[in-house]
Amino acid sequence: MPCFTRQNMGFYKPDPKAICVMALNCSDGKLALARSDASIEIWNLNHTPFMEKSFTSNLDNYSVEGLTWCSRRLFSTGHHGWLVELDLFTLTMKDKWSITGEAGTCLDSRNSQIVVGTEQGYLNIFQVTGTDTQFEKFLDKQEGRIVCVKFNPTGEFVVAGSLNAIRIWSVKTGHALHKMVLSRAEANKNTIVWCLEVLSDFTIVSGDSRGVVTFWDGKLGAQLESYHSQNSDIRAICINENEDSLYCSGINQLICNYEKVKVGSSIKWVKSVVRKIDEHDVRAMAVYHKKLYSAGTSGDLVCSYHPPKTVVKYAHIPYVQTASDGCPLILLRYSKHIEIWSFSCSRKNDSEHQTPRCPEGVDPQDKPRKLVKIQKVTKNSENINEVEGIICSCISDDGKWIFLATNSGFRLYALRVVDSHPKLQKINDLDDSNIACVKAAFNSKNNHLIVALSNGNLVVYDLEDGDPFISQRLECFKVHLTDTVSLLEVSSCGKYLAVADAESNIVTFTYTSDGYSRHLKLPKTTIPPTALHFQKHILKVSYANNVVYEFNIKSNEWTELCTARKKPQSIQPPKKIRK
Repeated sequence: MPCFTRQNMGFYKPDPKAICVMALNCSDGKLALARSDASIEIWNLNHTPFMEKSFTSNLDNYSVEGLTWCSRRLFSTGHHGWLVELDLFTLTMKDKWSITGEAGTCLDSRNSQIVVGTEQGYLNIFQVTGTDTQFEKFLDKQEGRIVCVKFNPTGEFVVAGSLNAIRIWSVKTGHALHKMVLSRAEANKNTIVWCLEVLSDFTIVSGDSRGVVTFWDGKLGAQLESYHSQNSDIRAICINENEDSLYCSGINQLICNYEKVKVGSSIKWVKSVVRKIDEHDVRAMAVYHKKLYSAGTSGDLVCSYHPPKTVVKYAHIPYVQTASDGCPLILLRYSKHIEIWSFSCSRKNDSEHQTPRCPEGVDPQDKPRKLVKIQKVTKNSENINEVEGIICSCISDDGKWIFLATNSGFRLYALRVVDSHPKLQKINDLDDSNIACVKAAFNSKNNHLIVALSNGNLVVYDLEDGDPFISQRLECFKVHLTDTVSLLEVSSCGKYLAVADAESNIVTFTYTSDGYSRHLKLPKTTIPPTALHFQKHILKVSYANNVVYEFNIKSNEWTELCTARKKPQSIQPPKKIRK
């Protein structure tokens, strides 16, 4: 039995960023959420929820105050004063349009239109047509900041919440039709309308800083009923697909459920269940397939439903990678920098146990210590130094190479430890380093660095002589894959390479003296893969339905474990695959 050494990594303390905004794409089962550091994550909710893609904060999109899906395209706005479209393939900013009214505070979409609310009280209407987006007009200006905004289901009207009032605009005429004034909890304290929902019968539901949920008749601009739901601000409201169940929550973390019931000839909303699921403030909520997803300052995405009474928390997973070739170095990734640490090791080697050997220049009795900290600094539009967010990073098995990628490109570093002092050398003039990438991995057995560029292709760098150069280019997009690369795995022997995307395409490559060549493509399923791992010539594939399959690369067939297992209808791998 192998011997393992356990060490407590108390020196790694990543700071989870709060989730501030959510946007649900019901047709595809995709949930977009934005964190306080302006990073954006795309979660797939169709099976077991998992993070499918992510966007890091950058110098152009450094603030996210609102998110929305429109025609399966993702848009955001923020304090920079732009409507931003995010490219779901390259995972970068695709385009941006200026908005009237300084900073953007909120946005919503319906059909092919987007409305953006601003700090100065303007409502900007944009038209999305095909691959183009154009500014159409802005509605009558109101006094004060627009805090939240929603279209009605038909897209004819816009409802906006602000200080002490809710207003309804006609999109066609651009004029305000109704103004509903809210009362104040204290004479000198404004009531802030934090969130809105608009039902198909034009019933408006608002949550405000008094902790009150109010139902309004949007056709008449009159109040129907109100409930003092919370003791503090209500920051989030959501409603299910059938519009008969409503959830609200906020500062005090209580999630209150209201059910629509029929009392005589009238319809009433009745308080049903009150639960405390989150440990911190709740900022955003969404309902998908009878499951409630909530998030806030804790940084966790929480899924809850009943019956049975179930709560599942999906925490922010930090990225940690060790130099696996017996080298006691570890890479710790943060949102805007990475750190390389050395931990204690031993030079003792016997026939029974082998413990990690120390690289030259590292004392085996040393306590864990930070060797280097790497970040990429770029000047913004005001010529001020800003640190870029990290897309991906990795360290070679022997600990001699470090890779770091941001939105403006990627960098390769050579790390040497001399007399316990680390020396970090940046590799200049690296080809294609100005192109953004989405994934990268080292093939230490063959001294290769494999980079998945944002254009969907793979680039192989030869590191043999310490002067990296591109030795091969592999076209994947539209040839083997239909989406951006989401998973990239190299076997420990260095002979096999596996690449996968979010559309369930998995392709394997083999390495020979002539380079990497396509070996085979695994059967496409309706369930996306979440992880890949090689164990010698066996490729293990984990899918989003919590099922793991094994494929024998040498014999081109699924292993006995898979053929003996009862397979779901969505996955029916044949016994043998033709190349």
